[in-house]
Amino acid sequence: MSIEDNTRIVQNIHPLFNERAFDRILSEMIAEDVQWTNVPTAQMFDGLEGMRQFMQGWVDAFPDARTEDTTAYAGEEFGVTEFIGRGTHEGPLLSPAGEIEPTGRSVEFRLCEVYQFKDGKVVSGHTHFDSLGLMAQLGVVTPPE
Repeated sequence: MSIEDNTRIVQNIHPLFNERAFDRILSEMIAEDVQWTNVPTAQMFDGLEGMRQFMQGWVDAFPDARTEDTTAYAGEEFGVTEFIGRGTHEGPLLSPAGEIEPTGRSVEFRLCEVYQFKDGKVVSGHTHFDSLGLMAQLGVVTPPE
């Protein structure tokens, strides 16, 4: 597909997340065999159901979760979005070490997602963020000095 098509995806995936339009994201932007990686936690999510679980996991932990894109780039086979995530930790946050119980704390942290495209859909994605900074904001770890 074209750079314009890929640009449309990188510019719209997070606004649609904010609307909780997961069905639209999955049907219009994500390949059926997508492989998604949450890099800091080493969690892998396969296929459309895995991608739905990835998105829903953030909403379950942060029901008021919102994203704000700061940068979006796209090429013929890739896309990159830098964004800010905000929310209040009101539900369990799943991690490789187990559930982190709700803390009631508000967080704001930077993320970056890297997408690989094939035939106009995301076939691979990687989410990167400062997990130590997030855990410090939640009060789970002592912030570094």
